[in-house]
Amino acid sequence: MTKKKKGLVSIGIFLFLFAGGWYANEFNNRTIHEKGLDWPNSVNVQQLNEDVPTTFPFQPREYIRIGNRMPFE
Repeated sequence: MTKKKKGLVSIGIFLFLFAGGWYANEFNNRTIHEKGLDWPNSVNVQQLNEDVPTTFPFQPREYIRIGNRMPFE
């Protein structure tokens, strides 16, 4: 297979995947809109009831700790 054919095949595969992704995104947005899940100014955030302690150093293999930036007073 020549380089020209390989280039055309790779461009074709890229365009096929790009068009498929574009279609999937539009389908997803249309489905969300039809089901009424896109209320204006709606933001859903998961709330946790437990506090994450931040006063002790990181444990082994604990590379990130998710918690409140400002402690409750």
